Amino acid sequence: MSMVAATFHHEQAMTLVKATLAAIGATGSCDVQGFITTGHPDPVVITEVNHRLAAGFRLSEAAGADLIGKTLNGLFDLPVDHHRLAYRADVHLTKYVAELSTQPRPQQPPRSQP
Repeated sequence: MSMVAATFHHEQAMTLVKATLAAIGATGSCDVQGFITTGHPDPVVITEVNHRLAAGFRLSEAAGADLIGKTLNGLFDLPVDHHRLAYRADVHLTKYVAELSTQPRPQQPPRSQP
């Protein structure tokens, strides 16, 4: 499994994300997923909302957002600097899952030559 992602700013997507979160009463850490399409009357489509840090977490942090620090502040009624939740556009991240075995693999016997 792999993911290639990039940050960007899209005014219409931001507006729809805020409206979606307000409609379901979500506050705190949320991950909103969807698509930006072309050639469709509604170019921004929301497909999923997770009320937790999710797939976009590593990319958001790499782009400068302090998600964990500000979430902890909110949990302990400390000041939350919302400007520290902002991110830079044009940050790219590739994530992949790999497996590494620490056990020796059985060797196949050599094939006999004809």
